[in-house]
Amino acid sequence: MSARLVLMEAIAVLCGAVIGLLVVNLLHWLFADGDFIALTVSLGRFALAIVTVAIFAVFYHYLPQTPAALASFFVGILLPSVIVLFSYDVPLATTTVLLLYTGFSLVALLTYRFVLANSAVRQAATEMAGGGETSERLR
Repeated sequence: MSARLVLMEAIAVLCGAVIGLLVVNLLHWLFADGDFIALTVSLGRFALAIVTVAIFAVFYHYLPQTPAALASFFVGILLPSVIVLFSYDVPLATTTVLLLYTGFSLVALLTYRFVLANSAVRQAATEMAGGGETSERLR
């Protein structure tokens, strides 16, 4: 793997984690009466989101597309739900937590794939244009 590909993977993981976390916090605030600011600045929730989306990257690296998407979707629901239910003091029912993290999993997975696909298209376009150095000299 090139350094550029690793950087694009890291950016995709961070984007998926941040946007997925914002969506789950917004859903928690709207439907479960949580404090949006307190949920957003929680480092534990942010670390959990990053680890979860990093697992998406591992699945997409080692599995074909469809099994990777299914595994990522279900890990995105189950891993954060189990950790939140057993380690945080959450007064929500299990079904509510599962529904919240279904939204997280869907948004984080779609964001991760969108950012990664966008970077892959840019890399392919750069290679088709004759390499990064040649196209930089033409600008």
